[in-house]
Order: sequence, then C-alpha cells, then structure tokens
Amino acid sequence: MIKNYDMPTLTQLFSSGEWSDVFNKLSRTINFELQAYTSEGSLLSSTKEAPLCNFIKSSQIENLKCPSSCMGPVFKSSVSGEPVVQKCSGGLTVFSFPLERSGEKIFIAGKGGFASYEDLLDVLRIAKTNNLPALPAQMPLSFTGMDYAADVARYVHITLNRLLSSFDEKQRTEERFFRMTSLFDSSTFRTLSRNAELLFRYILDTVEFIFGPAPSVIMALNRKTLTYESAYSSGGYGEVISNLQFDAKDPLIDEMYHTRAFVHSQGLKAPASEGLLKEAAPFYLFPVFVEGRIQSIIGIFNTQLTREDVKIMNAFTDYLHLNFENRGLRGQVSRLKKADERFASFVDFSHAITSTLSRERLFQVLLEKSLLLLEAEQGSLLLWDRDTSELVVEARKSVDDTVREMMRLKKEECIAGMVLDRGEDLLVSDIDNDPRIGRENRHRYRTKSFMCILLKIDGGVTGVLNISDKARGDVFTEEDLGIIQSFVNSAALAIERSLLYKQAEELRQLSITDPLTGIYNLRYLNHRLSDEITRYNRYKHPFSFMMMDLDKFKEYNDTFGHISGDKLIKALAVIMEKSLRNVDIAARFGGDEFVAIFPQTAKDDAIHITNRLKEKIEKAVRQESFEMPVTISMGLTTFPDDATSVGELLEKTDQALYLAKKGGGNKVVYL
Repeated sequence: MIKNYDMPTLTQLFSSGEWSDVFNKLSRTINFELQAYTSEGSLLSSTKEAPLCNFIKSSQIENLKCPSSCMGPVFKSSVSGEPVVQKCSGGLTVFSFPLERSGEKIFIAGKGGFASYEDLLDVLRIAKTNNLPALPAQMPLSFTGMDYAADVARYVHITLNRLLSSFDEKQRTEERFFRMTSLFDSSTFRTLSRNAELLFRYILDTVEFIFGPAPSVIMALNRKTLTYESAYSSGGYGEVISNLQFDAKDPLIDEMYHTRAFVHSQGLKAPASEGLLKEAAPFYLFPVFVEGRIQSIIGIFNTQLTREDVKIMNAFTDYLHLNFENRGLRGQVSRLKKADERFASFVDFSHAITSTLSRERLFQVLLEKSLLLLEAEQGSLLLWDRDTSELVVEARKSVDDTVREMMRLKKEECIAGMVLDRGEDLLVSDIDNDPRIGRENRHRYRTKSFMCILLKIDGGVTGVLNISDKARGDVFTEEDLGIIQSFVNSAALAIERSLLYKQAEELRQLSITDPLTGIYNLRYLNHRLSDEITRYNRYKHPFSFMMMDLDKFKEYNDTFGHISGDKLIKALAVIMEKSLRNVDIAARFGGDEFVAIFPQTAKDDAIHITNRLKEKIEKAVRQESFEMPVTISMGLTTFPDDATSVGELLEKTDQALYLAKKGGGNKVVYL
C-alpha cells in the first residue's frame, strides 16, 4: 500500500520550532525583528523584540502611539503581494509582505531601527518632555534608511520564498521516494527476474507511474555483439524507439561509463547521434551498472525532468544495480557455496536496513551486518559533523573501550579522516608496510588488514565505515571491498529514508503541540473533544472538561517581565502534566489558560479530580518559589450534562471560569 503524506500548512510551518530557528538566524543577519501573522492577524512566530521598539511601545505617550502588532503595513502589502516599507509612528522602519501557498496566506513583518537622525531627535525630544528614561541604545547609532529597509525587505522576501520552495521539494521527494520503494521491492524483483521481458516491462511501468507517461525504453547489453539494444519500450515513436541501438563504443556510452552518471540532451560532452535522439529531445539516458560495467540503460524521451525527478531516478538505478548484482550472486550459488552464504547474508542485511526507521538502530544494524557478511570481528561507523568539523562514532564493535559511542575525533587524529579528505575508499593489506598510512598496527587489532568505506547520502560524503580483523586472520581482498561497497550504497538509501521519515514525524508532532510549553495545542484539543463526543455517542460514557488560568497574570507580567511570565507558564504546564492521571489530556488554550479533558469521568468524580489538581498545583507552585504568590481559578463542565456540542462545551466551561474569576479567583466553579 502506498502511503500518502499531508503537506504541512504555512500556519503549521511558521508555528514550528524549525522555522522559529530560521527566523532567529535571519533576524540576526539583517538586524531586523521579524514576525509572522495569520491572515486574521494572529501571531505565529516572533524573534526577540528590539529594545527601541519596546521603549516606544511602553512609553504610552500620545505622540508615540504604537499598535502592539504593527499590523499597519501588513494588510497594505496584501494588495500588491510585494514588500511594503514605511515608518512607524515612532520613526522606526517597518516592512511587510505576504507569503502564499495552495490558497493559504500569511504575512511577514520586519522592524528595524530609526529611519534617520531627525527621527531619533523627535523621539529624544518627546522623551525629555515627558521625563521618560534614557533610550535603550548604545552609541554610535546607525540609521536604517528607507532604501536600505526596502533592500532588506526584498532579501527576506526572496529568502523565505526560496526556503519554502526547497521545503516543498523535499516533501515531494520524500513521498515519491516511498512510492518507488513500495512499488519495486526486492521480492518483486526476484519474482520477475525469471522472465526478462516481464522485468523490463515492470521497470518502465514503475518509471511511468512515478514520473508520468512519456516515451521510454530499457536497453540491455548484448554481450555477443557488444551493443545496447531495446529490450522493451513504452510510449510514442513506435518502431523507431523499439529498434534503438548503441554500440558499446558510442561516445554517449563512453561518457556515462567514465562519469558513472546519466546524460542529458543538454550539455553533452559527446555529440548526440543523428535521428531519434535529435528528434526526441529533451532526452535522458540513465545507466545501470553491474560488476563495473553498464548492464542496461533506461531512456526517457521528449520530457523535461525536474531536479527531484533526476534525484529519484538516480536512486532507482542504484537500486536496480543492487538487485541485478544480487541476481548475479544467485546465479553462482550452484557453483560456489561461499557465494550462496554471502547472498543469504545480503538478503538478511537488506531486510534489516529497509525495515529499520530508528537512526541509531540503523547505524548499528549496518555495522553488525557488514561484520557478519565479511566475517570480521571489529568495526566502527563514524559520521561527519560539518558544524564542528569532527567525526562522531555512531556505532562500534571492538575488544575494548578505546573507541566509544558518540566519541568525537578530529580528522587528523584518525585514518577515517584521511579517507574522508581523499574521497576514496581504502583497502589496506598490511598497515605496517603501507606508505599511505604512515603508522604501525595498534595492539587492539589482531590483524594488519582493514578497510574504510565512504558512506554517501544524497550525493555527499557523510561518514566512514571501518572494518577490521577477519575472523580467520585473512587479508581483506578487492572482492570483499566490492561486496561491502554495494551493501553500503544500499544502506545509504535506507539511511536517507530514515532521516526523511524522522523529519516528517517531527513536523507532524510540531503541528499538534504548543511551541512554548511542549504540551498539546488548541488544534489537537478540538480534535480530541470531537473524538470524546463520538465515543460518548457510541458507548454513552460521559466526560468532563476543565479550564483554568492564573489569577493576576497581567500584574505578574507587568512586574517581572514577559520572560518571567513565560517561565511561569512553562512551569505550570509541567506541574499540570505531572499532576493529572495518565488517561487525562492537558493542553494550552492560549496565554495563561490551560484545559484538561477527563475521559469517561462523570461530574462528581471530575469535581474531586479538579480540586485535587488545584491542591497539587498550589503546592508545587509554592515549592517553586516564584517572585510573587500565584493562585489559579478553574471552571468545570460535563458532557452531556452541560452541553451538546464542542462549541457549547467550550462556552459553558468559559462561563464557569468567568464566575470563578468574578468571585475573587482562587476557586473551582462547576455548572
């Protein structure tokens, strides 16, 4: 079954931690505060507020009126779709522009410094007249200027659109990658490989399903005539494409062989042959290598492939390469028992890596199966950390603890670093006499022979797999190196799949959790309330719903600042989650308001649970020693006693909370 993935909305993306990091980095680069709003004006994400802007907001002077959200230019930019730049009432430069995707629109706003020296003087005069404190700025001041602000706005507009486009492409590539592996697995290949025509037909059917209908052909090597001849074709051009043939010495074949890459009708090093290739441009020829030579070629004609199409097609040909080599191994079973054993190990290896989604487990499986396949005793897998320029040990098997998981090594400290720099796999028969190494064998290694294999993901080198100490003391051979290279190429696809899966799962989780507290958000709450009502309609089990907020939270914020207020909110979320039952569901409703669903809980039991929860929260708050005493008010309702829909339940619970607040706070009110 092919799995479909929902593309995250703009609101979900710009509410996520990942895009919050993007905002903060971009803000530091341009020295502008950045904010993202929904089309209704709700704040999605914001960087740290500039001191000057905060000063102007907090002054509360008639001449410095400042809307808290700076939404003035936001809806103005909606008309043109381009960045709009202007000065706010305090003389600061601000800009705004919309971002649109699939009918959804959000707005990006930016706030900079004073537009000019005269604007600064105006604010200084107003501050002096009203006895305001000194401006929170250090000399010398720089002035943004409207032209510079316009340049910054265009830069941010282009950057965010490109990042959004790149994210969408990544999502599409992930979905199509999963489709490809779902359609064409190793089991299908083994079944169809008994009949070459059926196999070639299925290969082209898979290509057509992924990329759409287009004239295509698969050409196989005729070892007798040393020509590549059409084995199966699909789409237009009829007999012409079905009779397509290349000599093994054709310049196009030679180019694919030496570059080990596809060729495209544009930018060919070798000129295309006359006839069909000229007529059917643009065209692509993708080679499938087996045992170091081109075994077959997949041609796609009269079609322009995107970058992500080419990326998936390259992964597909790598996959075919691996399966064709497996078929070759199976053909040797009757002659070589050792080949049979290695093929069995490979099947186990392939199954293990393709069924594993945990990143850490995937690396450990890759190492363990590689050692088993080559009958080796020691090994390690190191990944390259580009941020720190270090190699990190992700998996290892050794006789002592000299090498440990998560150990970090400088490139110059290890042979793996040398392999990474050279960009080539390394096979060493005798370390003591190998001039490339320049060091003697270490005591923890039983033999002097080892291999280092580069791990490549998405076309780039990302790590090194080290294999040492054959169980019987033998020397590693070129045959061993070839086998492990094939397996590592296969593993790279599984690792990339695992990373894509992990990113997709993280984005899904971000869409249902509150970014400040980490507990569920309003979106997830509405979903669960609907589920509880559906469950009641089926099983007739009532449930209760509680809403609470902090008493005098605005006074707390005004006294100790928003950072302290956020700390209090996060602490309350932690206390609330720890105090609830395992079956209960806690969520942040907004601001300092929290809610909880008590499944299968009638009114009397819910009153008891709510009072106990209030006591636990008050006790925990006292132990936290906040700057001022904190109390909470709580409202409670039960479905279906007090409401018959989600909307009515929220309204009635809010009324109960209002009565608790109106009655002086620090109490529980239930209807």
